[in-house]
Amino acid sequence: MDFPAWILGGIGPGWVIGLIATFHVLVSQFAVGGGLFLPITEAWARKRNRTDVLDFLKRFTKFFLILTNVFGAISGIGIWWAIGLVNPTATSSLIRLFVFVWGAEWMVFLAEIIALVFYYYGWERMKPETHQKVGWIYAVTAWLSLFTINGILTSMLTPGSSLALNGTLNLGEMYFNAGFWPALFLRTLVSFVLAGVYATFVVSQYEPTSTVRKELLELCSSYVMPACFGIVLCLFWYWSVVDADVMSNLLSGLTQPQGNMSFATWAVTLTLLFAITLSFAFFFTAFLNPREFSRKEGVLLLALIAGVVITYEYSRELLRKPYVMRNYMYSNGVIASKYPTAESLKTSFTAKMRFKPNGSGTGEQMFVGQCLACHTMKDGYRSMEKMVGTRDAEGIYQQISSMQKPREENPYHKFMPPLVGTEEEVRALAKYIETSVSSGKPKKASEVAHSSEQVKPDKLAALSKVQ
Repeated sequence: MDFPAWILGGIGPGWVIGLIATFHVLVSQFAVGGGLFLPITEAWARKRNRTDVLDFLKRFTKFFLILTNVFGAISGIGIWWAIGLVNPTATSSLIRLFVFVWGAEWMVFLAEIIALVFYYYGWERMKPETHQKVGWIYAVTAWLSLFTINGILTSMLTPGSSLALNGTLNLGEMYFNAGFWPALFLRTLVSFVLAGVYATFVVSQYEPTSTVRKELLELCSSYVMPACFGIVLCLFWYWSVVDADVMSNLLSGLTQPQGNMSFATWAVTLTLLFAITLSFAFFFTAFLNPREFSRKEGVLLLALIAGVVITYEYSRELLRKPYVMRNYMYSNGVIASKYPTAESLKTSFTAKMRFKPNGSGTGEQMFVGQCLACHTMKDGYRSMEKMVGTRDAEGIYQQISSMQKPREENPYHKFMPPLVGTEEEVRALAKYIETSVSSGKPKKASEVAHSSEQVKPDKLAALSKVQ
């Protein structure tokens, strides 16, 4: 069976997935936070017979319904579409490993969207106590959706000892892994802050002398403020449970400011800075000065909480390298347990490929199977053109074959998967890259002249840095 090879330039396939996924995370966590925010605030308003606050919540619910049920669902489909094209092996493995969890998630999500629809259309049609019950049903199902997904997401970085290099699996241990609880608390708090900060932004547009403005800002502050400071604590908790080698890679970015892992170090640092800044910004604006709280300050708070989400997701992605599912599958879809030693890497890769691009030669099969998930060929993000520079086929071979060496001799081992293939396959890949980079139109391997140019040792040592 032939699978499509999604060859992209520009930002590359990884960033396509990242942008769609980040938007989806923002929307889905807003859905969870809103699920808690709406019934809590409705109960507060009904207890005090505040019809003005209830009117605010009705408008809030309409926007909330459109954003979460429409854009959240579309972006969720977009993630499956993108990862299925970029890394079909990893996608199928995630489904296979967690098939029962996915089934539970889709049932919970169905109940979630039904509850939200009933909640929105029930403002004028239900008794107040019935309407609040529906709101709490939505809040619980939205949080359960986060609960089920959280175990899958955290297992990709902290899978537990059961999913080791031997590829064995204990679903309970893998799902309730070391990162499960800190990430669950962190995402719950972030969700709550997202909804609360958006509410403060909407309220900031009311007249400064409005009573409802002051009271709503004080109400939002009363539960957003503790959540803001809780995010900071949960970040430290989460990073404290990652594997020792992950933390070593993270700290290595401090001493290698131009190395690949420095991006992870900066992403983690920015996440913490955004969280701390958000805590103090909310305290000194909406909490201490509700009457002077402006729309610009509301935008600033929204930008800060979005910054927490974006940098956290980016750092989590970087810290997984060179795996897509740590200790189980490399970022290019290669199963780690099948190639436990450097010698085992030198077996045929193309003979075991589950898919072969139409009309491709060995070099293209190698590129599609092991490089395409992360790299573009020319003029794009992580392009092979920048990676190989002016090297010819022999020089490229010397460069990429270093990824078949033992871990201590492989300059890429911290952030790139090992390369699988016989010498003939690796040389075919080198020729394919050289031809594609030089002409933009891949030629047959037989049309590429053999070159004996070698890579200088000082250049090879520099390859551990991001180009």
